[in-house]
Amino acid sequence: MPQLVFYPRLYVSEGINREKLEKLKKGLSARPHKAELYLLTLPGNSSDQLDIYASKYLRWKYYDRHPLYVIGIAEDYDKAVDLVMRIVWETWTARGDARLKEYLMAGMESADVECGNKNT
Repeated sequence: MPQLVFYPRLYVSEGINREKLEKLKKGLSARPHKAELYLLTLPGNSSDQLDIYASKYLRWKYYDRHPLYVIGIAEDYDKAVDLVMRIVWETWTARGDARLKEYLMAGMESADVECGNKNT
């Protein structure tokens, strides 16, 4: 089964019912090829900003050994691109640049503080 870590402030496309989000997340971990979703993840290399994966590819053994950090979930590719555009806009508005990874990492740190997980 793929190793998935979910962003604390997960981006979700409008067509996904937030009430069923936990069920979707469990389904992605247990049977990713049946979920038929698209995932936005932190990239596997240093040159990209984000990656978009069709969940059907998560059944490859590679993902059992290489965890993915999921930033967003969308029901189709176009909606995944819409989520990327939303993240770009938020990043530009908040920082005045397009350094998505830095913006998202700062969101992880602030979420840890809000949840009481920050070690100071």
